[in-house]
Amino acid sequence: MKKQKTVAFFLKRVDCNDGVASHCETFIRGLIANDWRVVMITGPVFYDSVSITRFEALKSLVEDWIIFDHINPLLPNLSYILRVYETIKRYEISLLHAHGYSMLLICRIFYFLNNLNCVATFHPSIHGDDPKALKTVALNPKLNQYKFYLTAFPPKVFIAYSSDIVSFLNQSLGFPKSKIRKIFLGIDTNYFRPPTPEERQRAREKFGIQQDDTVCALVGRLNWNKGHDILIEAARQARAELPHTNLKCLFAGSGAQENQIKECALISEADKRCFVFLGYTDNLREVYWAADIFVLPSRSEGFALVVAEAMCCGVVPIRTPGGGAKDQIEDGSNGFIFPFDDSETLAMRLKLLSSDIELRKQLSIEAQKTAHQNFAVEKMIHDSIAVYEEVSL
Repeated sequence: MKKQKTVAFFLKRVDCNDGVASHCETFIRGLIANDWRVVMITGPVFYDSVSITRFEALKSLVEDWIIFDHINPLLPNLSYILRVYETIKRYEISLLHAHGYSMLLICRIFYFLNNLNCVATFHPSIHGDDPKALKTVALNPKLNQYKFYLTAFPPKVFIAYSSDIVSFLNQSLGFPKSKIRKIFLGIDTNYFRPPTPEERQRAREKFGIQQDDTVCALVGRLNWNKGHDILIEAARQARAELPHTNLKCLFAGSGAQENQIKECALISEADKRCFVFLGYTDNLREVYWAADIFVLPSRSEGFALVVAEAMCCGVVPIRTPGGGAKDQIEDGSNGFIFPFDDSETLAMRLKLLSSDIELRKQLSIEAQKTAHQNFAVEKMIHDSIAVYEEVSL
């Protein structure tokens, strides 16, 4: 009988309400289906009363989950090293997967202690309380810090989830292209699919959507990085210029800036009718099914899995040119890309799609085709396992 292989996921922290946790859950399910086991070794885990379901799902999938209340990636203490060393021995771990640059030193330590190679991925994100300052942060990544990690503690292979990350690694950081594998994030295209007319009607009724409403959705942490303020301003402009259009925005997610973003959105009675906050939502498919347009005005992204999910459900995507945008969208063919922090251009796109139903249908068809061809979870798992097999030989 073929021996089951085990990979250890290393993460500095886990936020159960964000896309990284969602990706890990999908990825782990695919690995298990292909006879791989996963052990999670992470820093603190964050969840609330609703996102605890993702924590429980992840915990039920992994062979073990070693959680440390605090990790210093550049100076791990002896007790941390000993516990991880024992875990590697106990589960006969054959490969390390560092989710994020900061975990590369730790994985390098166990390369020397256990002779285990490392695969790395990067899930870029930024945080902050000032939406205007985040643009500067997003455009000025910590190049010297990233170069230090990749030069001093290089992984055997770096899996890049978008063409932008490939370019960043190779051109900006000087990481050898021969050690980079581009693998798009994958989604379950059987689950994320266009709704039947009955399913769409039930989803819209659930969220209080009227038949003549045009609905745009934004799925993501309630954090200024996601650009909620840009969509809020664009929706106000579109409402003012197309008063006959009943535009409604669904915000699915929770996060640190929830109160601030709600204060930004819910000023007038018209705002309260337009902007609907759903909180953390387990069944995102229903949000996509209720929507006509999906908007992601992020100031920084690694790939934006939610865009691919929405496209699979037949929702027309509009997003900023962060990581993955050009892999997902051919501007004007299957959706639109608009500049960072540009509420005026976004408002123009919202007005266009609100008033031109035929264009919306055409873009929807093309979005579905793109998503099915490029972002199926089976392809992601197959290609990732090929890298695992290559590195763990």
